[in-house]
Amino acid sequence: MQDRDHTLALRWKGIGAAFLTGQAVSILGSGLVQFAIIWFVTLRANSGTALMIITLTSFIPQLVVAPFAGVWADRYDRRWLIILSDSAIALVTLATALLFFFGFDHIWLIYIAAAIRSLGGGIQSPAIKALIPQITPQKELVRINGIYSSIDNVILLLSPVLGGALITLFPVWIVFMADVVTAAIAVAIMFWMPLPDQRTGRVRTALGTEPRLKAGTAWGFPSQEDLDMEARAEESLDEDTGELPHEPVWQQFKRGFTYVSTQKVIKNLMVVYALFMVLLSPIATLFPLYIRRHFGAEAWRISAAQTAVFTGMAAGGLGVSLKGRFRSKLKTIRMSGFLVAAGTLGLAFFGVFESPLFGLFIALAFGLGTIVPFYTTAVTTFFQEQVERKYHGRVFSLLYMIGSAAIPLGAVIFGPLADAFPISWLLFFTSGMQILILILSWRAVPDDFTEN
Repeated sequence: MQDRDHTLALRWKGIGAAFLTGQAVSILGSGLVQFAIIWFVTLRANSGTALMIITLTSFIPQLVVAPFAGVWADRYDRRWLIILSDSAIALVTLATALLFFFGFDHIWLIYIAAAIRSLGGGIQSPAIKALIPQITPQKELVRINGIYSSIDNVILLLSPVLGGALITLFPVWIVFMADVVTAAIAVAIMFWMPLPDQRTGRVRTALGTEPRLKAGTAWGFPSQEDLDMEARAEESLDEDTGELPHEPVWQQFKRGFTYVSTQKVIKNLMVVYALFMVLLSPIATLFPLYIRRHFGAEAWRISAAQTAVFTGMAAGGLGVSLKGRFRSKLKTIRMSGFLVAAGTLGLAFFGVFESPLFGLFIALAFGLGTIVPFYTTAVTTFFQEQVERKYHGRVFSLLYMIGSAAIPLGAVIFGPLADAFPISWLLFFTSGMQILILILSWRAVPDDFTEN
């Protein structure tokens, strides 16, 4: 029995490792292109308006497509959504690279390419988050989400370094081609990787072929019997409610929204998450300005502080993956949320006392970064476990919309306030509100609630 369990573990771990490898390669290519796009617009236009346009074209499309993407992730094969969106992004990037190679390097081409890339990313993200619990045993969700978070943060850290090196050595179209290559690798991995069908649980490649297994063995994915039972329950539900497979997308999304609104714990924690993320936005958007005002205008200071945060986030993601599981996702969300608020409060004191201890500021920024993956991973895993499988795509599209909109919304609110008040005051306010929200979150969960 022990040998069989070990074999099953190797099987799902091999599939999970292949999936994470493909995503790491894809994210790296996307990070390089995003850096190249910002670099090109900055040097070519030398305009704040141009940077605003590229920011909007990189953000608005993914927010608009997210409701559709959530429905598609629940209705269609998530593997193919990831493959097709990644392929579309690669084709647009390839076309842009070829146009630049032949001298058609107009800035409006970058705007169009950024918008289409944003659409593809908005389709991919809910599908990826919904696919992870589809291929991972529930007890290992924290570990896999932690690894995914660590990969994302390491690439955030490396992209400017690698992108800057590539742009220094090669023309910008070469960087675009690098993304085409990384996307091709990621698509190839997804294409040939055996995955369980989200409705039937049958393990197949993209071509529909089933890998050969010895009699009496399984792949170690979430129980195939459970998936079959869920599929039958879903078919019965559809028949009773009249929900058809080709029902309009907005109606399907409304069903997902209705599901969230009727699940008290899920609804309340999603509201808490949205408010917490908006209040986190001053640290995300005003950090360079805060350093500039209180420590000096030297570029290395801003670079060092941002590197500390991203390094801390990468280390935190690694720590989550090594830990492997949380005894309680709710307690982890609250505790890590309190620590994030406390770290923000600590950073605020540097603005009050005009402290010259920049090294201590960097250490605190690193510590704050290490806590963030514990919070985000606990939130993601909680929803993966608590939300019914057939609603995963739609619920994660809602989370994606909240995460995508919270920081820009917070920037709109707190950006102008930073010109009227000291940033340290804003940090005191937001950290205090975060603590208050976390305290009130205890009332958002009924006493008889138990985690899966």
